[in-house]
Amino acid sequence: MKKNHSGEALQDSNLEATALSASKVEVLSSIILTLGYSLSTLATILALEEEEEAVQLESEKSNDQNRQYKQMYKQLQHVNNRLDSIERKLNR
Repeated sequence: MKKNHSGEALQDSNLEATALSASKVEVLSSIILTLGYSLSTLATILALEEEEEAVQLESEKSNDQNRQYKQMYKQLQHVNNRLDSIERKLNR
């Protein structure tokens, strides 16, 4: 009977250890799943930031190009005015 009682205690102990192990596995899997979601969210945020940065760089490039066109336009106006002035002097 003593052997049977110690066998039951051992079996109960094994069941408790199995329950604890299952519980630990459940907790660990929840942690890993949460980390996975967090990493996925972080990757999405970083991708959106890169995309936003690319759009901003494109916008800055467009603004720089627009500024250059305006400067070229002013220079061409100035040259055109000078040519008009020279032409008037020649026609006197």
